[in-house]
Amino acid sequence: MIDERKVRDRARLQKVAVRHGAAVLAAFTLWGAADAWALSSGLFLAEIIAMFNAIFAATAIAYIAHEWGHFTGARFSGAISPVAKEPVSFFMFTFKDELNTQGQFLAMSAGGSLANWTLVVLMCFMLPLETWSQALFLATTVAIAVSVGVFEIPIINRVMYGDDPTTAVQQRLKESGSTPRIAGIATGALVWLLAI
Repeated sequence: MIDERKVRDRARLQKVAVRHGAAVLAAFTLWGAADAWALSSGLFLAEIIAMFNAIFAATAIAYIAHEWGHFTGARFSGAISPVAKEPVSFFMFTFKDELNTQGQFLAMSAGGSLANWTLVVLMCFMLPLETWSQALFLATTVAIAVSVGVFEIPIINRVMYGDDPTTAVQQRLKESGSTPRIAGIATGALVWLLAI
């Protein structure tokens, strides 16, 4: 029975990996083509289109990285975290709060933010920042990393000091409002202005 669950979980994980991998490749390819068009043509319209592509591509890639970070943190800690039978959007697994420890929740939570900041560092080294859209791609990854941190760090702090994980998440959802999004957008805008 346990072996059957592992086989089923592995098969589901492979499907998610293929789906997310294809989404990341498509996002990079569409944005890369638009950015190359803007760079080679010098057209203002091409740059605007490339910038919109940068926002959408960086957002999709950042959220996929975030979920894989959560998943990696959960699995690294040994948490019970089965891959979802029918993943919804970027969400790919279930974290069983009632069956996992406080330490496993913290590892899962920290993994998401760590993945976002790893993506930011990678983009700093990989993007030459020669176009507005390249700068916007970097700025969008920073914006999402900041937004995620503003939302999730208070949860991590509460759980570290003994709060129940489910309660901490619910409280943060009620109190955070649009603050994480605003902080992310403001930081991203500043990064974009500094990078262009």
